[in-house]
Amino acid sequence: MYVLDADSLKEARITLTLIFINIICFITFTLLLPVEYILQLAQINTRILNNNEYYRLITSMFLHADFMHIFSNMIALLIFGATVENNYSKIEYLLIYFISGLIGNLFSLLLLPMNSISLGASGAIFGLIGAAFILFTMEGDKTIIFLGLLYLIYFIVASLAPGINLWAHLFGLIGGLIFGYVIIKKRKSRIEYY
Repeated sequence: MYVLDADSLKEARITLTLIFINIICFITFTLLLPVEYILQLAQINTRILNNNEYYRLITSMFLHADFMHIFSNMIALLIFGATVENNYSKIEYLLIYFISGLIGNLFSLLLLPMNSISLGASGAIFGLIGAAFILFTMEGDKTIIFLGLLYLIYFIVASLAPGINLWAHLFGLIGGLIFGYVIIKKRKSRIEYY
């Protein structure tokens, strides 16, 4: 099991690529272009349901409202993304990231008011947090598990603040916990039978 250090950060190419894409999208859609452009890609529940614009469930994962939004998400993506990327296969990592983000956005679509607008990578990142937590629970030591649990509680409590999409965070986390568990359990069962 990898511990997060400078070398593992350098090896986290998918994570670094996702961060790069998110920053480019932030500069382009939030800083350079008029707000109408970001509204063409953000998760707007009425547009998804009334106009069948389902692509918004994915494109909204690459958009951020302001500097603090992208900064906090990219720091979390760097930390948890590198950890997951160095402990799961590249395909498993991408599945956890995108499916968790999609699960978070789908539940946001179902549970938020119809006129809601949502954007950000938080659901996908919470999926990585869930997968990392499962990894440390099943393979890590108790100190890391305790620290991870504290961090998880902090993120969930922070999700209760106004303007934060609790549903994307919560269901993205659940997606990551489930996928992380299934992957690690499958990996352990293969090891036990050989």
